[in-house]
Amino acid sequence: MYGWLRDIGDFFFPRCCLVCGRVLLHDEDFLCCHCLLNLPRTGYGNVPDNPMEQLFYGKLPVERCNAYFLFTEGGDYRRLIHRIKYNGEKECGAYLGNLFARENAATGFFDSIDYLVPVPLHRRKLRQRGYNQSEWIAQGIADVTGIPLCTDLLECVTDRPSQTRKGIYDRWLSTREAFKANPGIVPADSHVLLVDDVVTTGATLLACGKALGDLGISRISICALSLAK
Repeated sequence: MYGWLRDIGDFFFPRCCLVCGRVLLHDEDFLCCHCLLNLPRTGYGNVPDNPMEQLFYGKLPVERCNAYFLFTEGGDYRRLIHRIKYNGEKECGAYLGNLFARENAATGFFDSIDYLVPVPLHRRKLRQRGYNQSEWIAQGIADVTGIPLCTDLLECVTDRPSQTRKGIYDRWLSTREAFKANPGIVPADSHVLLVDDVVTTGATLLACGKALGDLGISRISICALSLAK
C-alpha cells in the first residue's frame, strides 16, 4: 500500500535529488544514485592523524575524528549541507547519518563510544529553524549503532551570529565561551562522540570540547557529516 501511495505522490509532487535536482526514482531517497555514488567520501574511518584530527592538534585532546564527505565552497555538495541546515531537509540529515554509520561500522570508529552528543543550537535559533540538524544526523547514527543519544549534556548559552564569513580567529572569539556542559548527565569517564553537520575551522567543536573538559570529561571523539577542504 505504501509503495502505491508513494508512486502517486511522486507523480503529482516529484521528489528531486538535493544535489543535482534530477527527479528521483522510486527506490531513491534524497540523492540520486549518481550523486550518492560520487559523494566525495573522506575514507578516514578509524585512520589516525587524518586531516580532521590535525585541526585539533595542540588545542583539544581527541581520541579520533571522522567526517563522511568533503565539500568545497560553491560545490554541489555544499548545496546539500545548506538544504539540510537551512531548508528543512532534516530527514536527509538522519538518512546521511545512517549511511555514514553503516559505511564506517566495520572500521571500528564507533567502538567504545558511550554517548552521541550533537552540537546544540541556541534556543532562539532552534525556535527559528524548528530543528537541530546535528541532532538529526546523530539520530541517524544512533539508529545504526545503538549508541545512546544525549541531547542535554551540552547547552549553547550564547546567541552567536552566523560564522560563515568569519576567519579562524574571529570564529574562535565568537565560540570560545558559547557552550556549557551540564553536570550529572553522564559519568565523567564516559567516551563522548561530538556530532556536527559541517567542520570548517573546528572552532565550534573546540568550544564544545572545552566545555566538556571543564566538566571533567576527557574522552572525546568527533564526527561530522562534512569537512571543508
